[in-house]
Amino acid sequence: MSDILRQVDEDLRKERLSNLFKKYGLYTILTLMVIIGSVIGYQVKVSVDKSNSEKLIEQYIKSINIKDPNISINGLKEITESTNNYISGLAQLKLSRLYLQNGDKKKNNIILKEIMNNNDYEQIVIDLARYYYLILNINDLSKTEFDDILSNTSLKLSKFEFLFTEIRAIRGLITNDHYDSKELFQSLISNPNVPLDIKDRANKFIKLIN
Repeated sequence: MSDILRQVDEDLRKERLSNLFKKYGLYTILTLMVIIGSVIGYQVKVSVDKSNSEKLIEQYIKSINIKDPNISINGLKEITESTNNYISGLAQLKLSRLYLQNGDKKKNNIILKEIMNNNDYEQIVIDLARYYYLILNINDLSKTEFDDILSNTSLKLSKFEFLFTEIRAIRGLITNDHYDSKELFQSLISNPNVPLDIKDRANKFIKLIN
């Protein structure tokens, strides 16, 4: 009887975790969309200042505002072949999102991997691709694959350091590595530099562990 009750309790915990992750995973992605908007504005300005590629920038803005996804994809593909790494990286990110919106997760993953492995892109663009890839494939990646993506020492300098710590902790919950997961969440809660929304999520996830 105790085994049955333990299994029921574990199933309920997994269901609550799944619901919480879906809720806050979506919230985090939407927040990052706002960040991307800021990144795009900054990168476009930098690109203008550095290379004066006005025509390329106009093509990028035109492509991302086209309502037909297929036409938008074709326009962005042309930009990704440009030697302008600022706009090319942003076009790649937008391209991956369009494929995902069209239900093509495989192409989305391929593009995100390409961005992650291209050191010519801005670090914030690479980190955005890394975060999207992790959160979209958190249930499919092996521990080795997951750790390899977050093993880069430069992550400590990333603007998304706390988000990467959070997703590592969530991964621990999913794989039942509750001890390490709880430690990571506690490190976020006790760090005065961590944003309040991340601390709030950490507290909610810890309640699932206890």
